[in-house]
Amino acid sequence: MDVLPVPDSPSVEPPDGLSADALDLFNDVVEEQGDRLTASQFASLVQACRLVTLADRADVEIGDRWIIDGYRGQPVANPLVSEARMARAAAVQALKAARLDVSTASASAAGTALVGHRYRRGR
Repeated sequence: MDVLPVPDSPSVEPPDGLSADALDLFNDVVEEQGDRLTASQFASLVQACRLVTLADRADVEIGDRWIIDGYRGQPVANPLVSEARMARAAAVQALKAARLDVSTASASAAGTALVGHRYRRGR
């Protein structure tokens, strides 16, 4: 009787449409913990990646328009700035709630990306 080799683990494909930061986060977590991920942890990871993608898209839309005209013509902060910040914070919370230990290289990639985007734009 021939013994067939059993693959270590099936390959896990990222969801479609992720931003580069979100794809890095997904790949880092799957590389580190792929064989130990539960279904709920995987769902949380996907949700976190989608939130990072949402924040990245908001950043693209914001561009250099941090201040926009309010409804009376007064200068106000672009509301997408808050949306991007909240999406990244929610992504970090989703990872923490799922007890996903992300490496230092991508630890709280969502939060790190937020800080990086703010400082790069400020210069």
